[in-house]
Amino acid sequence: MTMPPAPAASVLQGVYAANVTPFRDDDRFSIDVDAYLGHVRWLAASGVTGVIPFGTNGEGPSIATHEKRAVLDALVPAAGSLHVVPTVAEGNLPDTLDLLAYLDDLPVRAVLVLPPYYFKPVSAEGLRLFYDRVLAATRHPVVMYHIPKYAVPLPVDLVTGLPAWGVKDSGGEAGFAEAVHGAGKGVLVGTEDDLPGRLPTAQGSISALANIVPEQVVALYRHVREGRRAEAAALSAHLQQVRAMTKEYVSAGVLKRVAEARHGHPMGTVRPPLEPLPPSFDAAAAAARATTAPTG
Repeated sequence: MTMPPAPAASVLQGVYAANVTPFRDDDRFSIDVDAYLGHVRWLAASGVTGVIPFGTNGEGPSIATHEKRAVLDALVPAAGSLHVVPTVAEGNLPDTLDLLAYLDDLPVRAVLVLPPYYFKPVSAEGLRLFYDRVLAATRHPVVMYHIPKYAVPLPVDLVTGLPAWGVKDSGGEAGFAEAVHGAGKGVLVGTEDDLPGRLPTAQGSISALANIVPEQVVALYRHVREGRRAEAAALSAHLQQVRAMTKEYVSAGVLKRVAEARHGHPMGTVRPPLEPLPPSFDAAAAAARATTAPTG
């Protein structure tokens, strides 16, 4: 029997890094688990609440299930107080349920579950049938993943009508997060377009930029929570410039190179079909631009 979700703020709140996955430049683009853990330790020391393995910026759909298990087997025991919220983004229900069964034996904070993303459009009833089975298959709080740019969009009524924790909102449509929040569900903001405007109706954010400037994203979250509007606006404007810089090439590749420039762990490359950065990319200069935040 599925239990009702705990109050949203008691489960997830704060800044979560949508952490990248370091791939070696070998014949299979294998995962460098030691570098993965080194990056996560740096994120933890920088003040993030948790990490979200295998999401969009973590190139989750490009990673095999057995690889995810190997990473999590190393990550979870090393996480300490850091929240670990694995992304379950499989292409079908059986693989989703199999990964949830594995995760049930791990002390993760929650699971972020994307619906199967190939068939579009699908009905709200089809999505409900999927999430009914997801919710029945796990003891962990379920965060539904709304990212219409890449996957199947989730209707507000579906999110609010199921006993899930809430939603990661990577769509940013007007009124979506407000409606979910107003229904008493949790919201994690999955876009950095306007964090000062979006965080008041959310428990926290899942941030790609936290891979390279975690201290700034944490500071912005605190500015918003403590009512420092001018400071929040200035830092948000800076982060928009950093975000634009990460979009000049494949975002995951830029995040890895800049993160490596900041902490020294070898973050490797991206996995095909994503294209690696050109040799001309100046990671040190990009890191300097990213870390030059407004003062005052």
